[in-house]
Amino acid sequence: MEISVIIPTRNRVNYINLLVEDLLKQDISNFEIIVVDQSKNPVNIKNCKHLVIDSTGPCISRNIGVKESKGEILVFLDDDARIEPNFIREITYPIIHDKFHAVAGSNCDVNGNYLAKDNDYFNYNVDNFIKVLTRNPNTSKSRICMSFPGCCSAILKSVFDDIGGFDEQFDPTGAGEDRDMALRLFNKGYMTWYNAKAKLYHIGATTGGSRDVGSRTLMLDVHTYSMCKKYFSLELANALRITILENYRRNFFKSLFALNLIRTKFKLYREAKSLLK
Repeated sequence: MEISVIIPTRNRVNYINLLVEDLLKQDISNFEIIVVDQSKNPVNIKNCKHLVIDSTGPCISRNIGVKESKGEILVFLDDDARIEPNFIREITYPIIHDKFHAVAGSNCDVNGNYLAKDNDYFNYNVDNFIKVLTRNPNTSKSRICMSFPGCCSAILKSVFDDIGGFDEQFDPTGAGEDRDMALRLFNKGYMTWYNAKAKLYHIGATTGGSRDVGSRTLMLDVHTYSMCKKYFSLELANALRITILENYRRNFFKSLFALNLIRTKFKLYREAKSLLK
């Protein structure tokens, strides 16, 4: 099966060049590389199909990349990552050989260490159940999951088209767009496999990407509330709204007592109240 690797990038030319170099060293060759560039001053990226667009956001970037793709399997990566020579083979293996519809890879640290323990899948110290359900395992144990990390995933193109692709309403931050994809896949009866052997080393660039287009943390909370209304119930969504606002209120009062970041925490609390409707 032909494969298309799609990578959005924005103001990270050094990172994307390193990732393209990793892709050229893969132990399979039946894939194309599509880089969708939203940089302010784009520089030509070699050894790939380089698309320059004016819009901002990972969702529209990936959707445009898919429209320009030829592969039956789509692989999505973030630009600030490194991969091993077996990555494309491993991320697509469960689709090609085990007949899964989508695959989540393992988002590791810069040294390739797994970020979670094998028995900690649901032992996640957050009170937002959408985040728990759609969390990527990131353990050494492969399993069925309800996650679809936009930075490290693969999917049949026919399935991607059937569920409608990435929802561009999540742009420009894109916060939670992959969790929404995971819920749509599950809702439509598609099976996702987490392959621990498909390891991505997340560099975590401090600049570029969506870091200057708004608070991803705040927008993820807002978007999980919207997902709860869409896929679950209004009653659950209202309960989640109360929980989220209480967390922002608590953080604001902590900043008052600590005399630190008071304006920032108040602004986030006010924005959360405005957006969570």
